[in-house]
Amino acid sequence: MKAITILSTLIITISSCNCQKKATDTAMITSNDKTETVSSANKEDMTINQTLPVLVYESMSRGYFRRISIENGKIAVQNARGEESKIVAIASSDIKLLEEAYKGVNPKEFPNLKAPTEKRFYDGAPITNLIVKKGEETFRTSDFDGGFPPAEIKNLVETILKIADKIK
Repeated sequence: MKAITILSTLIITISSCNCQKKATDTAMITSNDKTETVSSANKEDMTINQTLPVLVYESMSRGYFRRISIENGKIAVQNARGEESKIVAIASSDIKLLEEAYKGVNPKEFPNLKAPTEKRFYDGAPITNLIVKKGEETFRTSDFDGGFPPAEIKNLVETILKIADKIK
């Protein structure tokens, strides 16, 4: 009787773990499809010859989520998990501000940047990072506190947020 109980418990546990794995895989595929759709739309509607690489700002905590993508003269802002991104063309004056802010940034140094504060370790600030995609290369900063970026990228992050805040 013990053997049957142990065997049935083992089978139930294994099958439930497999279901969770399939659900997670499906969710990830769906999420990737949405991202690709936004990227495709941006490439098709390219109206401004942009010298900037793709910029992605991500900030999240338990109850907070924000993702801002800048590509081909457009900005996509997602303010909640599962929410559709709002895609808007960036004004040429804002693109100039972004280009100016990006000039002082060296993406190859991203892994070496030190966060000035550590509030994210006790839920005092969202976990945030910045991603720069240049051709086939992707550069990602180490995590930092939302609202407190490393000094080397502070101007760029503030410019991205200022432009994103214009979108309602």
